Amino acid sequence: MTTRSHQTGLAVIAVFKIVKGLLLLLVGLGLLQLMHAEIATLFSQLIEALHLNADSRIIHALVLKVDALQPHTVLMAGLVSLGYAGMLLLEGIGLWLERSWAAYLTVISTSLLLPFELYEVIEQVSMFRVGVLMLNLVIVLYLVVQLKHHTLRSQVSVPRDI
Repeated sequence: MTTRSHQTGLAVIAVFKIVKGLLLLLVGLGLLQLMHAEIATLFSQLIEALHLNADSRIIHALVLKVDALQPHTVLMAGLVSLGYAGMLLLEGIGLWLERSWAAYLTVISTSLLLPFELYEVIEQVSMFRVGVLMLNLVIVLYLVVQLKHHTLRSQVSVPRDI
């Protein structure tokens, strides 16, 4: 049995994608659980438990927004979260296995978000927004270089019996 080492960059990106996917999976499942719950009441209890100032203008505006949520909106948000989580987990596992299809999928999906991230940076510059944009640019460029140098496996390797 051979032990194979992972390329450090691919392993870091894979773990990052898997962690994001698992977090979004939890969010999606949580939203589906909340679909028929009294969300505004739960949110008010959360505010109390966290000892937040309920008279705050920001908290009050947030309570009004949460109170206005409709079950179908919560359902759609949960389903979108689950779908995106599935894609992130697929990317992460594929990158962990160093598959070229996963790199292509990650390059495409991450590149599609870059214009929106650039718009967000232009709208309001913050270290967080610039950091997210730069991180995603680095991920795309790194994977493009890996694909260009053919360092990823394109097919499943099947052991042959002799």
